[in-house]
Amino acid sequence: MISVILLFTAVSRSFLTLGNSWNSANMAELMTIVGIYVHAFFLIFAFAFPIVVLALESIGIYRKDDDYTGLARNAAKLWGITFAVGAVTGTLVEFGLVVLWSGSMALISSMAAAPLMLELYAFIIEIVLIGTYLTTFNRFKKWKWGHVLIGLGVLFGTNLSAYMILDVNAWMQVPWGTGTLVSQLFLPWVPSLGPSVVNPSDLKTLATVLPVVGSSLLSSPGAYQLLSNFTTNPWIAIFNPEAYATYFHNLLAALVITSFLAASYLSFKIIKHYGRESYNWKGLKVSFFIASIASFLQAVAGDYQGRLLYLFQRNIFDATEGIPAKGGYDPMISLLLYGKLNHFFPGINSLQSMLPQGDTLGQLTLNATLTYTPILHFLYYAMVISGVILAIISIGYFGLYSKAIRWIVQTVLRMKEETFVLYGSFAGAAFSVAASVSGWATREMGRHPWTVYGVVTYNDVVNSHAVTPLFTAGMIVAELSIFLAGIWGIYMIYFRKLKSKKKRGESH
Repeated sequence: MISVILLFTAVSRSFLTLGNSWNSANMAELMTIVGIYVHAFFLIFAFAFPIVVLALESIGIYRKDDDYTGLARNAAKLWGITFAVGAVTGTLVEFGLVVLWSGSMALISSMAAAPLMLELYAFIIEIVLIGTYLTTFNRFKKWKWGHVLIGLGVLFGTNLSAYMILDVNAWMQVPWGTGTLVSQLFLPWVPSLGPSVVNPSDLKTLATVLPVVGSSLLSSPGAYQLLSNFTTNPWIAIFNPEAYATYFHNLLAALVITSFLAASYLSFKIIKHYGRESYNWKGLKVSFFIASIASFLQAVAGDYQGRLLYLFQRNIFDATEGIPAKGGYDPMISLLLYGKLNHFFPGINSLQSMLPQGDTLGQLTLNATLTYTPILHFLYYAMVISGVILAIISIGYFGLYSKAIRWIVQTVLRMKEETFVLYGSFAGAAFSVAASVSGWATREMGRHPWTVYGVVTYNDVVNSHAVTPLFTAGMIVAELSIFLAGIWGIYMIYFRKLKSKKKRGESH
């Protein structure tokens, strides 16, 4: 009965409203993109930089070297700043989710309920412990490892929070727990997405009604009853294989970026002769080492996520790898996936032929893929090439310890190993940011125009009220203002006083 009422409401709505919502969706998407990238910049420090901080502190305790402890204490300031700004920008992003993409509440109240509930508890752990960690560096005189344990508690809370947020995004990419429903109803090339723990009729109603009713679905008297019966296992999304891959891939990406940025800051101090050179080199070697190891592991994590893309989102895989519409051969990809050089990859035309007549959602998926294929291919290979360069830089770092690598660096680049490490840190920071930005853009643009791949489009869940260009511009200005305020705080702590400290001969 609920489905009939909702469908009748959908048919009665004006198509002009649908046109307006497309415009609103475009405006809302623009400010959301800016907001997420601003949030991500600070989030990656709160997410991965604690590993660098705790590594420095642990080395200092183990070696009884106060230089490493001082480096950890100085780096912890950045951890605190980025956590604070990340919390502010995260609140802004969540506010935008509720206000701009109000129809997404239909999903949050069902499959995303458990992850977001756990994320709230994780955030509480972060808030409680991070203040304690930052203010008790000199309080543990007898057992200094106790302070490290507090830091590990913060790290646990941060990563639990990050996993749950990324888990929700992963479910949007791969709606785990829907079994074969997506392939049966919309995208025939999608394999079984785990056990079926959703109500098939409710899922079909949601996917059918949202495109026309949009966010006003939430105001329907029967919406609560529809959503309350949506799934029999709200925890299933947490065990999505795509979530595991997404978490490790993003953790390593954040670790590569933050470690290289820390290394480049210390390299800058060495080049400009700010502070004791031996002190700065200690921090540079540790941060560069962490960035190098993370770069190698990222290649493995990226390969695994690419395999999941091939398995679950074949149309996006074809677009990113540049597989022709009629299909074709790619020896390298063929070797990685099948262990041979001559596997034939069917293209978009093959997927098109699989669509049943009248499958508008499936057709929309392929149309979007064809529209974005050129830029997806460019962004994907920008990420891949940046990753390869990062791996080369990381190998070069070990010339500090290997005579063979040192000889190669000096012969090929005509520079000392130490010079390579100093300037390689700047290159590593630049290419890691490029890889991360292009990689995330590939992931989200590849899913476009979906909120949930194969089920719900972003146009379906946008607020039914018009999102105007003026409002969009105002929100973008607010987002960029928060970003600049955070950068200003970092500058004041780490750059403004360098010259004065140089005059006093201080290490920090």
